[in-house]
Amino acid sequence: MSTASQHRHRPWSVVAVAAAATLALSGCSAEPGDAGAQATGDVTVRAGGSDEVVAAPVPDVTVPGIPSLEPSADVGVSTPYGVGADDTAASAATSAEDLPEEVALVQPRVLVRDDEPLAPDAIERVAAEEALHTAAVTDFTVDATSPAGASDELQAMRVDVEDFRRFTPDVTAQNVGVWQRLADGDVVVRHDVAHELELELGGTVTLRTETGSVPARIGAFAANGAPPFADVLVPAGIGDELGAGAANALIVGHEGADGGPEPEDLADRLGDELAAEAEVIRPPAPQQAKVKQAGRVSLEPFTYTSRGDGTIAIHGDWVAQNIVPVDIPGMGTTRCHKVMVPQLRAALREVAEAGLYDHLDPGQFAGCFVARHILWNPSRALSMHAWGLAIDFNARDNGYGVIPKMDLRIVEIFEKWGFSWGGWWSVPDGMHFELERVVEVG
Repeated sequence: MSTASQHRHRPWSVVAVAAAATLALSGCSAEPGDAGAQATGDVTVRAGGSDEVVAAPVPDVTVPGIPSLEPSADVGVSTPYGVGADDTAASAATSAEDLPEEVALVQPRVLVRDDEPLAPDAIERVAAEEALHTAAVTDFTVDATSPAGASDELQAMRVDVEDFRRFTPDVTAQNVGVWQRLADGDVVVRHDVAHELELELGGTVTLRTETGSVPARIGAFAANGAPPFADVLVPAGIGDELGAGAANALIVGHEGADGGPEPEDLADRLGDELAAEAEVIRPPAPQQAKVKQAGRVSLEPFTYTSRGDGTIAIHGDWVAQNIVPVDIPGMGTTRCHKVMVPQLRAALREVAEAGLYDHLDPGQFAGCFVARHILWNPSRALSMHAWGLAIDFNARDNGYGVIPKMDLRIVEIFEKWGFSWGGWWSVPDGMHFELERVVEVG
Protein backbone atom coordinates (compact mmCIF):
# COMPACT_ATOMS: atom_id res chain seq x y z
CA MET A 1 0.00 0.00 0.00
CA SER A 2 1.42 3.36 -0.94
CA THR A 3 0.85 6.59 0.90
CA ALA A 4 -2.85 6.88 1.61
CA SER A 5 -4.77 9.37 -0.50
CA GLN A 6 -7.31 9.77 2.27
CA HIS A 7 -6.73 9.93 6.00
CA ARG A 8 -8.28 7.32 8.22
CA HIS A 9 -11.39 8.44 10.11
CA ARG A 10 -11.17 8.63 13.87
CA PRO A 11 -12.08 5.11 15.04
CA TRP A 12 -14.93 6.43 17.14
CA SER A 13 -16.39 8.63 14.43
CA VAL A 14 -18.75 5.71 13.87
CA VAL A 15 -19.46 5.14 17.54
CA ALA A 16 -22.92 6.64 17.23
CA VAL A 17 -23.72 3.91 14.77
CA ALA A 18 -22.98 0.23 15.24
CA ALA A 19 -19.49 -0.80 14.27
CA ALA A 20 -17.11 -3.63 14.91
CA ALA A 21 -13.36 -5.05 15.75
CA THR A 22 -9.83 -8.69 16.42
CA LEU A 23 -6.61 -11.41 16.35
CA ALA A 24 -4.07 -12.71 13.94
CA LEU A 25 -3.30 -11.71 10.40
CA SER A 26 -1.74 -13.61 7.59
CA GLY A 27 -2.29 -13.47 4.00
CA CYS A 28 -4.80 -15.04 1.76
CA SER A 29 -8.31 -14.23 0.77
CA ALA A 30 -11.48 -16.18 0.60
CA GLU A 31 -12.78 -15.35 -2.81
CA PRO A 32 -11.21 -15.07 -6.27
CA GLY A 33 -8.97 -12.05 -6.38
CA ASP A 34 -8.63 -11.69 -2.62
CA ALA A 35 -5.68 -12.87 -0.59
CA GLY A 36 -2.38 -12.02 1.00
CA ALA A 37 0.62 -13.81 2.40
CA GLN A 38 1.66 -15.44 5.61
CA ALA A 39 4.29 -17.64 7.15
CA THR A 40 5.46 -19.46 10.23
CA GLY A 41 8.73 -20.46 11.85
CA ASP A 42 11.67 -18.58 10.41
CA VAL A 43 9.67 -17.21 7.50
CA THR A 44 8.72 -13.55 7.59
CA VAL A 45 6.01 -12.34 5.24
CA ARG A 46 3.75 -9.32 5.04
CA ALA A 47 0.46 -9.23 6.89
CA GLY A 48 -2.53 -10.68 5.17
CA GLY A 49 -4.88 -13.30 6.53
CA SER A 50 -5.14 -17.02 6.93
CA ASP A 51 -5.42 -19.38 9.88
CA GLU A 52 -6.16 -19.16 13.55
CA VAL A 53 -4.11 -17.25 16.08
CA VAL A 54 -0.91 -15.73 14.77
CA ALA A 55 2.21 -16.48 16.72
CA ALA A 56 5.65 -14.94 16.80
CA PRO A 57 7.60 -16.47 19.68
CA VAL A 58 11.25 -15.65 20.07
CA PRO A 59 13.38 -16.53 18.21
CA ASP A 60 10.85 -17.29 15.48
CA VAL A 61 9.30 -14.40 13.63
CA THR A 62 5.87 -14.95 12.15
CA VAL A 63 3.48 -12.56 10.54
CA PRO A 64 -0.05 -11.38 11.12
CA GLY A 65 -2.46 -14.07 10.26
CA ILE A 66 -0.07 -16.93 10.55
CA PRO A 67 -1.60 -19.31 12.97
CA SER A 68 0.08 -20.66 15.93
CA LEU A 69 -0.54 -24.36 15.69
CA GLU A 70 -2.48 -24.39 18.91
CA PRO A 71 -6.29 -24.69 18.86
CA SER A 72 -8.14 -21.55 19.87
CA ALA A 73 -11.83 -20.87 20.29
CA ASP A 74 -11.61 -17.37 18.94
CA VAL A 75 -9.61 -14.99 16.80
CA GLY A 76 -8.80 -11.45 17.80
CA VAL A 77 -5.26 -11.31 19.14
CA SER A 78 -1.95 -12.43 17.78
CA THR A 79 0.21 -14.33 20.20
CA PRO A 80 2.38 -11.39 21.25
CA TYR A 81 5.91 -11.16 19.94
CA GLY A 82 8.58 -12.28 22.34
CA VAL A 83 6.47 -12.45 25.46
CA GLY A 84 8.84 -12.76 28.35
CA ALA A 85 11.83 -11.58 26.36
CA ASP A 86 14.06 -8.99 27.97
CA ASP A 87 15.30 -7.32 24.82
CA THR A 88 12.80 -4.47 24.63
CA ALA A 89 14.26 -1.00 24.81
CA ALA A 90 11.36 0.87 26.36
CA SER A 91 9.74 0.51 29.73
CA ALA A 92 6.36 1.58 31.04
CA ALA A 93 4.78 2.57 34.32
CA THR A 94 3.20 -0.85 34.81
CA SER A 95 5.54 -3.78 35.30
CA ALA A 96 4.65 -6.80 33.19
CA GLU A 97 5.32 -8.97 36.24
CA ASP A 98 2.45 -7.30 38.09
CA LEU A 99 -0.21 -7.97 35.46
CA PRO A 100 -3.03 -10.37 36.40
CA GLU A 101 -3.77 -13.28 34.07
CA GLU A 102 -7.46 -12.31 33.87
CA VAL A 103 -9.48 -9.15 34.44
CA ALA A 104 -13.15 -8.32 34.99
CA LEU A 105 -14.47 -6.85 31.76
CA VAL A 106 -16.05 -3.42 31.62
CA GLN A 107 -18.68 -2.60 28.99
CA PRO A 108 -17.69 0.75 27.44
CA ARG A 109 -20.70 3.07 27.23
CA VAL A 110 -19.48 6.63 26.70
CA LEU A 111 -16.39 8.27 25.24
CA VAL A 112 -15.70 11.84 26.32
CA ARG A 113 -12.99 13.65 24.36
CA ASP A 114 -11.64 17.07 23.60
CA ASP A 115 -8.78 18.59 21.61
CA GLU A 116 -7.32 19.91 24.85
CA PRO A 117 -6.51 17.93 28.02
CA LEU A 118 -9.49 17.19 30.24
CA ALA A 119 -9.52 18.72 33.72
CA PRO A 120 -7.81 16.24 36.10
CA ASP A 121 -10.17 17.01 38.97
CA ALA A 122 -13.19 16.34 36.74
CA ILE A 123 -11.69 13.01 35.66
CA GLU A 124 -11.16 12.09 39.31
CA ARG A 125 -14.76 12.94 40.22
CA VAL A 126 -16.11 10.66 37.50
CA ALA A 127 -13.67 7.88 38.40
CA ALA A 128 -14.82 8.07 42.02
CA GLU A 129 -18.43 7.22 41.15
CA GLU A 130 -19.15 3.76 42.54
CA ALA A 131 -21.11 2.37 39.58
CA LEU A 132 -18.66 3.51 36.89
CA HIS A 133 -15.25 2.46 35.64
CA THR A 134 -13.01 4.81 33.68
CA ALA A 135 -9.86 4.85 31.58
CA ALA A 136 -8.20 8.21 30.91
CA VAL A 137 -6.35 8.11 27.58
CA THR A 138 -4.59 10.49 25.20
CA ASP A 139 -5.86 10.48 21.64
CA PHE A 140 -3.52 11.85 18.97
CA THR A 141 -2.62 11.48 15.31
CA VAL A 142 0.61 10.00 13.98
CA ASP A 143 2.12 9.42 10.57
CA ALA A 144 3.08 5.76 10.33
CA THR A 145 5.56 4.21 7.90
CA SER A 146 6.40 0.54 7.56
CA PRO A 147 9.84 -0.85 6.62
CA ALA A 148 8.29 -1.67 3.22
CA GLY A 149 7.55 2.03 2.67
CA ALA A 150 3.78 1.86 3.11
CA SER A 151 2.44 4.83 5.04
CA ASP A 152 -0.76 6.26 6.44
CA GLU A 153 -2.06 8.67 9.05
CA LEU A 154 -3.19 6.69 12.08
CA GLN A 155 -5.17 7.43 15.19
CA ALA A 156 -2.95 6.59 18.14
CA MET A 157 -3.97 6.23 21.76
CA ARG A 158 -1.67 6.44 24.75
CA VAL A 159 -3.15 4.16 27.38
CA ASP A 160 -2.54 2.93 30.89
CA VAL A 161 -2.49 -0.86 30.76
CA GLU A 162 -4.28 -1.43 34.06
CA ASP A 163 -7.16 0.95 33.32
CA PHE A 164 -7.65 0.42 29.59
CA ARG A 165 -7.32 -3.39 29.40
CA ARG A 166 -10.77 -3.97 30.96
CA PHE A 167 -12.52 -2.08 28.15
CA THR A 168 -11.20 -4.25 25.31
CA PRO A 169 -12.88 -7.36 23.82
CA ASP A 170 -12.57 -10.50 25.91
CA VAL A 171 -10.19 -12.19 23.47
CA THR A 172 -7.77 -9.27 23.91
CA ALA A 173 -8.38 -8.45 27.57
CA GLN A 174 -7.65 -12.00 28.74
CA ASN A 175 -4.48 -12.39 26.66
CA VAL A 176 -1.98 -11.18 29.23
CA GLY A 177 0.84 -11.35 26.68
CA VAL A 178 -0.61 -8.41 24.77
CA TRP A 179 -0.49 -6.27 27.88
CA GLN A 180 2.98 -7.49 28.81
CA ARG A 181 4.26 -6.26 25.46
CA LEU A 182 2.54 -2.91 25.88
CA ALA A 183 3.79 -2.54 29.45
CA ASP A 184 7.31 -3.34 28.30
CA GLY A 185 7.23 -0.61 25.65
CA ASP A 186 5.92 -2.20 22.43
CA VAL A 187 2.95 -0.94 20.44
CA VAL A 188 -0.20 -2.94 19.67
CA VAL A 189 -1.69 -2.59 16.19
CA ARG A 190 -5.11 -3.48 14.81
CA HIS A 191 -5.18 -6.36 12.31
CA ASP A 192 -6.60 -4.44 9.39
CA VAL A 193 -4.08 -1.64 9.87
CA ALA A 194 -1.24 -4.16 9.96
CA HIS A 195 -2.49 -5.67 6.72
CA GLU A 196 -2.75 -2.32 4.97
CA LEU A 197 0.72 -1.20 6.08
CA GLU A 198 2.33 -4.61 5.42
CA LEU A 199 3.58 -4.81 8.99
CA GLU A 200 5.29 -7.80 10.55
CA LEU A 201 4.74 -9.09 14.05
CA GLY A 202 7.92 -8.39 15.99
CA GLY A 203 9.03 -5.88 13.38
CA THR A 204 8.91 -2.10 13.58
CA VAL A 205 6.72 0.76 12.45
CA THR A 206 8.00 4.33 12.45
CA LEU A 207 5.60 6.74 14.16
CA ARG A 208 6.03 10.48 13.59
CA THR A 209 4.50 13.65 14.96
CA GLU A 210 5.67 17.25 14.93
CA THR A 211 7.36 16.51 18.25
CA GLY A 212 9.37 13.43 17.40
CA SER A 213 9.88 10.17 15.52
CA VAL A 214 9.99 6.69 17.06
CA PRO A 215 10.82 3.32 15.42
CA ALA A 216 8.39 1.36 17.58
CA ARG A 217 8.49 -2.42 17.89
CA ILE A 218 5.20 -4.20 17.19
CA GLY A 219 4.38 -6.45 20.12
CA ALA A 220 0.98 -7.73 19.02
CA PHE A 221 -1.88 -7.38 16.58
CA ALA A 222 -5.12 -7.19 18.51
CA ALA A 223 -8.64 -5.81 18.64
CA ASN A 224 -8.76 -2.86 21.02
CA GLY A 225 -12.49 -2.22 21.05
CA ALA A 226 -15.75 -3.01 19.31
CA PRO A 227 -15.97 -0.54 17.66
CA PRO A 228 -12.23 0.17 17.75
CA PHE A 229 -10.88 2.99 19.92
CA ALA A 230 -7.71 3.54 17.88
CA ASP A 231 -5.49 2.19 15.11
CA VAL A 232 -2.48 1.73 17.37
CA LEU A 233 -2.04 1.63 21.14
CA VAL A 234 1.17 3.14 22.52
CA PRO A 235 2.72 2.98 26.01
CA ALA A 236 3.62 6.02 28.08
CA GLY A 237 7.27 6.13 26.99
CA ILE A 238 6.51 6.26 23.29
CA GLY A 239 3.65 8.66 23.95
CA ASP A 240 6.07 11.03 25.69
CA GLU A 241 8.53 10.90 22.78
CA LEU A 242 5.72 11.71 20.35
CA GLY A 243 4.42 14.59 22.43
CA ALA A 244 1.19 12.98 23.61
CA GLY A 245 0.36 15.08 26.64
CA ALA A 246 -2.16 14.73 29.43
CA ALA A 247 -5.36 12.75 28.91
CA ASN A 248 -7.78 14.38 26.47
CA ALA A 249 -10.30 11.53 26.45
CA LEU A 250 -12.12 9.43 29.02
CA ILE A 251 -13.71 6.03 28.39
CA VAL A 252 -16.53 5.33 30.80
CA GLY A 253 -18.45 2.10 31.38
CA HIS A 254 -19.69 -0.48 33.85
CA GLU A 255 -19.22 -4.18 34.48
CA GLY A 256 -21.61 -6.52 32.68
CA ALA A 257 -23.40 -6.17 29.38
CA ASP A 258 -26.57 -4.89 31.02
CA GLY A 259 -27.40 -2.49 33.79
CA GLY A 260 -25.92 0.86 34.65
CA PRO A 261 -27.29 4.27 33.69
CA GLU A 262 -28.79 4.88 30.27
CA PRO A 263 -25.90 5.63 27.89
CA GLU A 264 -27.59 8.72 26.41
CA ASP A 265 -28.24 10.20 29.85
CA LEU A 266 -24.71 9.37 30.95
CA ALA A 267 -23.24 11.01 27.84
CA ASP A 268 -25.25 14.19 28.41
CA ARG A 269 -24.17 14.41 32.04
CA LEU A 270 -20.50 13.64 31.45
CA GLY A 271 -20.29 16.04 28.55
CA ASP A 272 -21.45 18.81 30.85
CA GLU A 273 -19.21 17.79 33.77
CA LEU A 274 -16.08 17.52 31.65
CA ALA A 275 -16.94 20.40 29.31
CA ALA A 276 -16.21 18.19 26.30
CA GLU A 277 -17.89 16.21 23.54
CA ALA A 278 -19.42 12.95 24.77
CA GLU A 279 -20.44 10.11 22.47
CA VAL A 280 -22.38 6.94 23.17
CA ILE A 281 -20.45 3.76 22.36
CA ARG A 282 -22.85 1.30 20.78
CA PRO A 283 -21.72 -2.34 20.52
CA PRO A 284 -21.90 -3.90 17.05
CA ALA A 285 -25.07 -5.78 16.17
CA PRO A 286 -24.93 -9.56 15.64
CA GLN A 287 -25.04 -10.72 12.02
CA GLN A 288 -26.01 -13.98 10.38
CA ALA A 289 -23.51 -15.65 8.08
CA LYS A 290 -25.00 -16.75 4.78
CA VAL A 291 -25.50 -20.47 4.32
CA LYS A 292 -22.33 -21.88 2.80
CA GLN A 293 -22.53 -24.50 0.07
CA ALA A 294 -19.91 -27.14 -0.69
CA GLY A 295 -21.29 -28.52 -3.91
CA ARG A 296 -24.77 -29.78 -2.99
CA VAL A 297 -24.01 -29.88 0.72
CA SER A 298 -25.28 -26.99 2.87
CA LEU A 299 -23.17 -26.22 5.92
CA GLU A 300 -24.58 -24.99 9.20
CA PRO A 301 -24.45 -21.17 9.31
CA PHE A 302 -23.41 -19.14 12.33
CA THR A 303 -24.11 -15.83 14.00
CA TYR A 304 -21.19 -13.47 14.53
CA THR A 305 -20.19 -9.99 15.57
CA SER A 306 -17.64 -8.01 13.61
CA ARG A 307 -15.02 -6.31 15.77
CA GLY A 308 -14.17 -3.61 13.23
CA ASP A 309 -10.56 -4.61 12.57
CA GLY A 310 -11.24 -7.44 10.15
CA THR A 311 -11.85 -10.16 12.70
CA ILE A 312 -15.14 -11.54 13.97
CA ALA A 313 -16.43 -13.19 17.13
CA ILE A 314 -18.50 -16.28 16.30
CA HIS A 315 -21.37 -16.76 18.73
CA GLY A 316 -22.56 -19.89 20.47
CA ASP A 317 -20.97 -23.31 20.08
CA TRP A 318 -20.60 -23.29 16.28
CA VAL A 319 -16.78 -23.42 16.49
CA ALA A 320 -16.86 -26.26 19.03
CA GLN A 321 -19.36 -28.22 16.91
CA ASN A 322 -17.73 -27.69 13.51
CA ILE A 323 -14.05 -26.77 13.77
CA VAL A 324 -11.76 -29.67 14.63
CA PRO A 325 -7.99 -30.14 15.05
CA VAL A 326 -6.17 -31.68 12.10
CA ASP A 327 -2.63 -33.00 12.14
CA ILE A 328 -0.72 -31.94 9.04
CA PRO A 329 2.28 -34.31 8.84
CA GLY A 330 5.51 -32.43 9.39
CA MET A 331 3.70 -29.13 9.88
CA GLY A 332 1.86 -29.47 13.17
CA THR A 333 -1.78 -29.25 14.13
CA THR A 334 -4.16 -26.72 12.65
CA ARG A 335 -7.97 -26.50 12.73
CA CYS A 336 -10.43 -26.89 9.87
CA HIS A 337 -14.13 -27.51 9.28
CA LYS A 338 -14.99 -31.13 9.97
CA VAL A 339 -16.61 -31.51 6.53
CA MET A 340 -13.31 -30.67 4.81
CA VAL A 341 -11.06 -32.92 6.90
CA PRO A 342 -11.57 -36.27 5.09
CA GLN A 343 -10.87 -34.72 1.69
CA LEU A 344 -7.88 -32.77 2.98
CA ARG A 345 -6.36 -35.93 4.42
CA ALA A 346 -7.04 -37.81 1.20
CA ALA A 347 -5.40 -35.09 -0.88
CA LEU A 348 -2.32 -34.93 1.33
CA ARG A 349 -2.07 -38.73 1.34
CA GLU A 350 -2.07 -38.79 -2.46
CA VAL A 351 0.46 -35.95 -2.60
CA ALA A 352 2.76 -38.05 -0.40
CA GLU A 353 2.18 -41.22 -2.43
CA ALA A 354 3.11 -39.29 -5.58
CA GLY A 355 6.42 -38.29 -3.98
CA LEU A 356 5.47 -34.61 -3.93
CA TYR A 357 5.06 -33.95 -0.21
CA ASP A 358 8.51 -32.39 0.12
CA HIS A 359 7.26 -29.67 -2.26
CA LEU A 360 5.14 -28.41 0.65
CA ASP A 361 7.44 -26.40 2.91
CA PRO A 362 6.57 -26.71 6.64
CA GLY A 363 8.11 -23.28 7.23
CA GLN A 364 5.59 -21.73 4.84
CA PHE A 365 2.46 -23.45 6.10
CA ALA A 366 -0.15 -20.81 6.98
CA GLY A 367 -3.07 -22.76 8.36
CA CYS A 368 -6.80 -23.06 7.90
CA PHE A 369 -9.41 -21.63 10.28
CA VAL A 370 -9.35 -17.97 11.25
CA ALA A 371 -12.48 -15.98 12.03
CA ARG A 372 -12.10 -12.94 9.81
CA HIS A 373 -13.26 -10.97 6.79
CA ILE A 374 -11.59 -11.16 3.38
CA LEU A 375 -8.26 -9.35 3.49
CA TRP A 376 -8.96 -8.28 7.08
CA ASN A 377 -11.33 -5.68 5.67
CA PRO A 378 -14.52 -5.38 7.77
CA SER A 379 -16.40 -4.00 4.76
CA ARG A 380 -15.77 -7.20 2.81
CA ALA A 381 -17.55 -10.54 3.00
CA LEU A 382 -16.40 -13.28 5.34
CA SER A 383 -13.34 -15.22 4.29
CA MET A 384 -13.53 -18.94 3.56
CA HIS A 385 -11.01 -19.22 6.38
CA ALA A 386 -13.78 -18.03 8.74
CA TRP A 387 -15.60 -21.24 7.86
CA GLY A 388 -12.48 -23.37 8.18
CA LEU A 389 -12.89 -24.31 4.52
CA ALA A 390 -9.60 -22.96 3.15
CA ILE A 391 -5.99 -23.88 3.77
CA ASP A 392 -2.73 -22.21 2.73
CA PHE A 393 0.54 -23.87 1.75
CA ASN A 394 3.89 -22.38 0.65
CA ALA A 395 2.70 -18.89 1.58
CA ARG A 396 6.00 -17.07 1.10
CA ASP A 397 6.51 -18.38 -2.44
CA ASN A 398 2.89 -17.94 -3.50
CA GLY A 399 1.87 -14.53 -2.25
CA TYR A 400 -1.29 -12.75 -3.28
CA GLY A 401 -1.02 -11.13 -6.69
CA VAL A 402 2.26 -12.78 -7.75
CA ILE A 403 2.87 -15.56 -10.25
CA PRO A 404 2.30 -18.83 -8.33
CA LYS A 405 5.12 -21.32 -7.86
CA MET A 406 2.93 -24.14 -6.56
CA ASP A 407 3.66 -27.46 -8.27
CA LEU A 408 0.73 -28.02 -10.64
CA ARG A 409 0.80 -31.75 -9.92
CA ILE A 410 -0.18 -30.88 -6.34
CA VAL A 411 -2.90 -28.57 -7.65
CA GLU A 412 -4.27 -31.39 -9.80
CA ILE A 413 -4.48 -33.73 -6.81
CA PHE A 414 -6.27 -31.17 -4.65
CA GLU A 415 -8.74 -30.42 -7.44
CA LYS A 416 -9.45 -34.16 -7.75
CA TRP A 417 -10.41 -34.14 -4.05
CA GLY A 418 -12.88 -31.27 -4.36
CA PHE A 419 -10.69 -28.21 -3.83
CA SER A 420 -10.37 -25.13 -5.98
CA TRP A 421 -7.03 -23.35 -6.27
CA GLY A 422 -6.54 -19.61 -5.84
CA GLY A 423 -3.72 -19.66 -8.35
CA TRP A 424 -6.27 -19.74 -11.19
CA TRP A 425 -7.93 -16.49 -10.08
CA SER A 426 -7.55 -13.27 -12.06
CA VAL A 427 -5.51 -11.95 -9.16
CA PRO A 428 -3.71 -15.16 -8.21
CA ASP A 429 -3.47 -16.46 -4.67
CA GLY A 430 -1.27 -19.49 -5.19
CA MET A 431 -1.06 -20.53 -1.54
CA HIS A 432 -4.83 -20.93 -1.24
CA PHE A 433 -6.92 -24.10 -1.59
CA GLU A 434 -10.60 -24.01 -0.62
CA LEU A 435 -13.30 -26.67 -0.50
CA GLU A 436 -15.53 -26.38 -3.58
CA ARG A 437 -17.46 -29.63 -3.49
CA VAL A 438 -17.90 -32.65 -1.24
CA VAL A 439 -16.25 -35.82 -2.57
CA GLU A 440 -16.80 -39.25 -1.07
CA VAL A 441 -13.66 -40.61 0.53
CA GLY A 442 -13.44 -44.38 0.64
